[in-house]
Amino acid sequence: MMNEMTMSRAVFVAGAGAAACALAGCSGTTGGAKAASTADAACVDDNANVTVYAAINLAGADMVRLLKHQNYEWQGENVGYGAVDDAGFFAFTFSKVSDDVDELANSAIPLSESEYEALEPGGGDENIAILLSVGGYTKGERALIGAIGDAAMVQEKCTIDDTQYWLVKALDGHRYVIMANDTEDDGDSAHDIYIYNEAFIRTGYLSGGDQIDIDELWSRLINAS
Repeated sequence: MMNEMTMSRAVFVAGAGAAACALAGCSGTTGGAKAASTADAACVDDNANVTVYAAINLAGADMVRLLKHQNYEWQGENVGYGAVDDAGFFAFTFSKVSDDVDELANSAIPLSESEYEALEPGGGDENIAILLSVGGYTKGERALIGAIGDAAMVQEKCTIDDTQYWLVKALDGHRYVIMANDTEDDGDSAHDIYIYNEAFIRTGYLSGGDQIDIDELWSRLINAS
């Protein structure tokens, strides 16, 4: 059974806030593409974790089907889906958009089990953030490399202190900023990968309340790196 603290709402909101802290010192296009399938090899990594590729390309019902196939179990709204070795999948949204980051954080609500199944790929145009915890890696950067699923999705990378940020593009053209702390351990602990879609970025939570788009956020990350 996974450690509930790994996937708790409080930990996720705090983790999302790390991006805002990184930026404190510095001041989506869609297109035709093939749909992802749970049969795609890129959906699962060599350590049996569900990948970033799956998280941003599979529709909710397919994503839940894949999670269950990989022996992830529903742990409740504040935890999401969990598997062995603390691997897991958790998502939340904001009930409002505000230029007050504290007000935003207080409006964070985890998704119900039925809402996971109804999700568009990567949350679609809803302000959805996803926490993907993956096991079997000794460093955060290796977790990103191994659990990305398809390296062709990666457009740019940057590092701020010990945190890796990647700009990735899904099959449908939507873009995401993903991040992981490049901590090192013996491989027994899961590494957390945070996935932010364009609508979530526009809430301003990652930019101190500035309701900017993904291009401006990425520009600030590059300048801070």
